[in-house]
Order: sequence, then structure tokens, then C-alpha cells
Amino acid sequence: MELLEFSKSFDTPEKCLEHIKKQRWAKGEYCPCCGSSKKIYHFSDGVRYKCSECGRVFRIITGTIFGDTQIKKLPQWFLAIYFETTHSKGIASAQLAKHLDIRQPTAWFMLQRIRNALTQVSSDKLLGGNVEVDETYIGGKESNKPLSKRQKGTQGRSTKTKQPVLGFKERGGKVRAFSINKADRTTIIPLTLKNVALGSTINADEYRSYNSLASFYTLKRVNHSANEYVRDNVYTNGIESLWAMVKRVYMGTHHWWSRKHAQKYLNAVCFRENYKHERKEKMIIVNAMLNLGLETRITYRELIQ
Repeated sequence: MELLEFSKSFDTPEKCLEHIKKQRWAKGEYCPCCGSSKKIYHFSDGVRYKCSECGRVFRIITGTIFGDTQIKKLPQWFLAIYFETTHSKGIASAQLAKHLDIRQPTAWFMLQRIRNALTQVSSDKLLGGNVEVDETYIGGKESNKPLSKRQKGTQGRSTKTKQPVLGFKERGGKVRAFSINKADRTTIIPLTLKNVALGSTINADEYRSYNSLASFYTLKRVNHSANEYVRDNVYTNGIESLWAMVKRVYMGTHHWWSRKHAQKYLNAVCFRENYKHERKEKMIIVNAMLNLGLETRITYRELIQ
């Protein structure tokens, strides 16, 4: 019923345009080309506008994730946003292509633009309090591959066939996850400082690359190698639950993703996790996604290069 109500709310390009206009110009009209908030002329077609400052003609979707999309295709974009942000494990491009009756490459392009807009970093909103930090490795098991494609030396922390990921979870707050090249102290320390407020309490396992965090935070550890997973209020179970979801998305929905685009998929997982308690309020989630994507645009050439 929620999908029916949502699709009825945005079943025409005009309804979609009106909603985007309210979101983008919530604080007043401005030109997306030069940023001027001076007089904006409206064309009679209800689609085009002209800036009195720079003289350029633009549409309300100029510079957004919708980019150069045909106006008549906007209802499909809104449905794509709905499926990717409200399904607990997202949606694969092949499945979205069937839902929207479009080509799979087109569906993939739409989804990648949406995921690219779901940025997680905000310098004025650092995680704080009790924060769990952990790393994991994303990739299929060699035992599940044909004999001809199996590689040796991929156990443990090998990055030969697996993608290392570092994550943070604020107790009672948000989660963040980042695709990294190597899970060593030269990567972990700067990324932690960028995302976690100084003086916070860090909960981590016994991995030695976390040792240096004690210089900036109150560092508490659990020793997984000794089968210690919870000691009083010290544990990393929350961030490990995020890894369980990431791996279900990887194996169950997409089956594989490239290292180049790994961050986009992680963005989507974290966005859904951070808004999971508001899942019943579909418009809250969709509007949050729209606000992130209204000033974000990536081209197809950038995606495939």
C-alpha cells in the first residue's frame, strides 16, 4: 500500500518537478549555475528558468542527480530512489530494470548516481560518546569459486581478492563505513580522527593497528582471539552487525561489486541503516536522499572510466 501511495504522489513529471522545486528552493530561489539569488525569470512551460545575473537558462534539475534526464522520466527516478533507500538490502540494477521497464545499463547508471549522492562525511557532525571501530574484508570465498578461478594466499587480511572496509558506529547514533586500500595504522588513524570527536571512547578488538588510537581517545578493547566478545560495556557487536548487513547486500543482492564503486554501495547501506527507524515514514527518507542529491551530479563517463 505504501508503494501505491508513493507512486500516486509522483506519477506525473509535474508532481515530481513541484516536489524538487520545494526541496531545492526551500530557502528561496537561486541560480544553480552561478549561485545568484537575484531575480529568476520563469518560462511559461513551467520547466525552464533564466538567471538575471548570469543570463543562463536552466531547469530545476540542473546540476542534480537527475542531471540531463528527460522531464518525462522523473517518475521513474523517484521510484528508483524509493526502492534503493527503503528496501533493507537495496535493489540490483537488473531487478530495477524490470520494475521500471528500462535497460539494465540505464538502471545501473541511475542507481550509481543515487548511491554517489549518499555521502556520509560531515565535518560538523562527528561521531562521539561511545564509538565502535572495526574493519572487515568484502569478497567471495575462494571455496565457492570454480577450481580454475581460485587463488592462493587469500586467507586472513589478504587484499588480493578482497576489499578492506573500515567502519564506525556511535552507540545510539549513526554508522559510517569506508572502502580503504589497507587496514593499517596509517589509514585507520587519520580516518578515525576525521569521523570521531576527540576525547570519545573507542571500542575496538585486539588488532594492533588500533593501538595508536589511545593517544587521542579512551581506548577499550575486547580480545576476540581469546573468545572474548563482551566485557561489561566494552564490545564491537554493533559495528559487526553492520558488517553482517553489508555482506548480505554484497552476496544476496548484488553478488559482486568492483573496488572502484565499493564506496557507493557502502554509502547506500549506511544510509538505510541510519534511517531504518524511520522506514515507515517513506517521505522522510526520500526527502533526505533528495536533499543530499540536489547539488550532486556524476556523469556516466566518470562512472565507467
